[in-house]
Formats: sequence, C-alpha cells, structure tokens
Amino acid sequence: MGDTISNAKANNLFWLGRYVQRVYLILHFMRRYRDMMIDDDEHSNAYIRFCDKVGIENVYESNDHFLRNYLYDKTNPNSLITALVYAGDNGTLLREEIKSESLAYIQMSISHIERCSKDADIDELQMVTDSMLAFWGSIDERMSKGSSRTMLKAGKFLESFDLHVRFEYPQERILYLLDRFEKHAERERAIFDQILLFQLKRAVERPSFNKFKVLDLVSRLFVA
Repeated sequence: MGDTISNAKANNLFWLGRYVQRVYLILHFMRRYRDMMIDDDEHSNAYIRFCDKVGIENVYESNDHFLRNYLYDKTNPNSLITALVYAGDNGTLLREEIKSESLAYIQMSISHIERCSKDADIDELQMVTDSMLAFWGSIDERMSKGSSRTMLKAGKFLESFDLHVRFEYPQERILYLLDRFEKHAERERAIFDQILLFQLKRAVERPSFNKFKVLDLVSRLFVA
C-alpha cells in the first residue's frame, strides 16, 4: 500500500464501503424473501432461511418479528439500521477524504429508516436503496482516484462477493465480483493477505466450491 493513508484510515474506508454495499444488497435480498413470507404458507418461516444464508443467529419469533427487528432495531448488531449507523460512523471519520455531499446520502437514509420504523413494509425503504446507489455515483463523481478510493471500492466489491457467495449465486457472477475486488486489492497489497487472496481465487474456480471455506478466507483477507 502507498503511504498516502494510514492503516486506521484504510480500515474506515474499507468498512464504509462494506456497510454501504451491505445495506444496498440486503434490501435487495430481503425483498425476495419478503415475497416468500407473503406468498408461502404462514408457517413457512422464510426468515429462518434468510438468517442461515446471511450467517446470523436466528433470534426471531416470526416473519413479522424478523422484518421489524432486522430492519429497524438499533440494539440489534445485525440490523439494517445498525449497518447504516456503522457506515455513518466510519464516514464521519473520513471528512477529509469524502465530500459531505456523498455522506449526506447515508445520513438521509438513517433519518428515513427511523421515520419508517413503525411500519415493516420494506417497500417504504426504496429511498434507502436509491440513496446507496446515489452514494456510489457521488463517489465516482467527486472522489479523486487514489488509495482512498481504491480502499472504498475494495470494501464494496468484497462485500458484494461475500453476500453473493452466501446466497449461492452462479459461479460466473461470483468470479466476476472477485475479479472486481482483486483489481483493487492488487493496488493495496499490504492491506490484503496476498496468500489468502490466491487461495480464495483458486477455491472459487472449482466447479463446486466449499462455501464455508470461501467465507472463512474472506473473513481473514483484510489485515489493516
């Protein structure tokens, strides 16, 4: 990695990218599972399958309890609003790197989801999805290329890779996301364990790779 940013700042940039992308993709996946909850039998418990895919403990009592708690409960470390708050916290520490116009999309999303907290209708959160997309568009427009932008995008693509592996997307899509991540990781070689990255690439190139082995490698890849 170059000497333009510290390890602490690299950590903030990486996790900002991960949390923003997590919110965007989780909303996408939740809409699919919400449809299962509505269309299937009341006792199908689609939320259990969702928790299993994401890799979180199932502490929920029903589909409705899951929707309300997982979307809006700030005391739940796995909730959507918690991920937004974490993104905002990391962004606050990066005001020298990221323009306030970009960070405003995160703050607007937090305010919006708080206003929607009494309603478990995920369709009300389309504004959050749009804001996450607008955040990345603003980054591309306003943030100059360099180590900071590279770290932010590395976080974005590693989160995308992680979640697509968890939800068992086609191998072609997973390899594409790993390639996008790798292009950024190669520029910051000291921040990512290169041996683990090589092992990760070899693992997902196998026709039927071990999902849990891949996710373990992902969890240990970032070493800042």
